Amino acid sequence: MDLNLRGKVILIAGATGTLGRAATLQFAREGARLALLARDAGKLALLAGEAQALGAAANCYAVDLTNAASCDAAVHAATVQCGRLDALVACAGAAQGGAFLSLSDADWQRNLELKLFGSIRLLRAALPQLLVQRAGRVVLVIGNSGRLPEPHMLPGAVANAALLAIVRGLAEELGPQGVCINAVNPGPVRSARWTRMMADAAAKTGSTVEATEAPFLAKSALRRLAEPEEIARHVVFLASEAAAHMTGTWLTIDGGSTKSA
Repeated sequence: MDLNLRGKVILIAGATGTLGRAATLQFAREGARLALLARDAGKLALLAGEAQALGAAANCYAVDLTNAASCDAAVHAATVQCGRLDALVACAGAAQGGAFLSLSDADWQRNLELKLFGSIRLLRAALPQLLVQRAGRVVLVIGNSGRLPEPHMLPGAVANAALLAIVRGLAEELGPQGVCINAVNPGPVRSARWTRMMADAAAKTGSTVEATEAPFLAKSALRRLAEPEEIARHVVFLASEAAAHMTGTWLTIDGGSTKSA
């Protein structure tokens, strides 16, 4: 299917993370123009080179999403340089795990600052441009823990639940003005971060990585984790006009871990 994204300006925040990178390269294959945001300028430059090798135009903007001024400046620079925005894709943020009673106020604040408040800052910075155009799409990569929280990963689950509420609520405000907002809710994804988490958990319990991972795989009807590229394809779909009549909702991509009637 041709998603008609050739030449569309896609702003991707958290572009150098596992899912951000996969989405960036998928958009590049669709011929989109890319505005890539992340903290590390060196990693951004390498990713832009990969996108350009696929034939896509890609500009880089170093940003600290925990700082409102930095976020505003990066989004403004991307809008001016690219001339417009057609979609915002937010992939930034990951929260630490830990037993509830071991997490301090500082732990909670640090973990909510990037995922939740970083996404809020991005929305505040990018939405005015989309509203002026009376057209555009927003895709937040959130996470299924917002609906099915794991007891030792509550900071991330709380951020995700709040973002799902924002998606649902903002859809009502943005829809009459031509802007759609949706989310992707991945379950566990095969990544370097996941591998580290499993290794750390295994070390704490004296178990193996395979045994530690097994309960997560058992929850999935497919008995495996998602690959980043599988999530990215859904992100690209939601950022395109192929999803024109979708807003205020989310796609759950967890291999059947979520059970429903």
